Amino acid sequence: MEFSPEWFEKNRIEALYGWKVKNVDFSSKTVTAENGEEEKQLEYERLIIASGARPWAPPIEGMDSEGVFFLRTIDDLKAIEAWRGSKKKAAIIGAGLIGLESAESLVKLGLEVEVFEFLPYALPAMIDEDLAVEIDSIMRGKSVKAHYSAEVIRIKGNPVSSLFVKDRESGEITEMNADMVIVSTGNTPNTEIFQGIEKGKKGHIRVNERSETSIPDIYAAGDCTEYTDFVTRNYVPMGMGTMAVRQGMAAGINAAGGDFSIHPFIGVRTTEIFGTKIAAVGATSHILEVSGIEHVTAKFKGKNLPEYFESSDVYVKVIAAADGKILGAQILGASAPWKISMFAEAMLRGDTAGSLSKVETPYAPPIAPTLDAVSIACSTVDMKLRRRR
Repeated sequence: MEFSPEWFEKNRIEALYGWKVKNVDFSSKTVTAENGEEEKQLEYERLIIASGARPWAPPIEGMDSEGVFFLRTIDDLKAIEAWRGSKKKAAIIGAGLIGLESAESLVKLGLEVEVFEFLPYALPAMIDEDLAVEIDSIMRGKSVKAHYSAEVIRIKGNPVSSLFVKDRESGEITEMNADMVIVSTGNTPNTEIFQGIEKGKKGHIRVNERSETSIPDIYAAGDCTEYTDFVTRNYVPMGMGTMAVRQGMAAGINAAGGDFSIHPFIGVRTTEIFGTKIAAVGATSHILEVSGIEHVTAKFKGKNLPEYFESSDVYVKVIAAADGKILGAQILGASAPWKISMFAEAMLRGDTAGSLSKVETPYAPPIAPTLDAVSIACSTVDMKLRRRR
């Protein structure tokens, strides 16, 4: 979509369309590819793996029924559009970014939508439960009903007519009507053919700051990889386009003999659900608890403009370490993507919540308040930490 065959030709790059790589031999430095009955072997000095990922299908009975879709490619979108027709009710399995964005689109097309999330709240990889409550309220205001701690155990009918859903807390099983289903339960990397290279638990290829793998002269970038998290220092799967682009730059430059490194993954992420902008960076409280990292949080609900102007709510949550250094932040409301960039830069510099609270922010009554919500939330965290001392 972004680069035409002519673009590759103009830049002296040979693009082989329709060829499938069936084997890579790292010892002999060869790649074997096939196109129908034709086969060819390519030699390399350095190899870059950018094989991406595909949707992960949970073990649900009836997943192969007509009317069940994933959403990753343009062809997926065309298939959903063709099926939608006069359908009235859609079920979304998974309340992550793709799931909620799909729910919004279907509501705008006039369908009744219900969302089923295995975990206790929406956007679990992005925000904490206290902010997810606000997202749930927004969705209910748009007639989207979300079920949490809900496990879909069976899809009935072919074409689909209903789902059987188990409440993970009570164990009760309920049948829910639906005539189309979109499955949004994450991705799995396309790395099965790459044997002998270090991978994570879910098959992602592990890379360093230069996009180098565990095998010399082999680089990898994008959804097929996992890389070091800035806060926990654990390996985490990639999935953000911003980081994939930087990994691709590192892989290409270093494979060509240059020197390019990227910082650990801080996870800047954003979306917009029913007109509400959401942004986050760094670790969630849940991840920090699982990782055993001590932290302090503060949440502030403010306005994007002074009270005497027509304004909207802004929620800012800050997460800091015991020494005050910022470990993460989450924002709902106007300017969320831009405000979160303040936190991203502060994290890379190693700033504390106290220092960020003192940053001078712009003020003009019709544009911004005298004290930004970011400053107030950071001040609250700083105050909590000082009281501890």
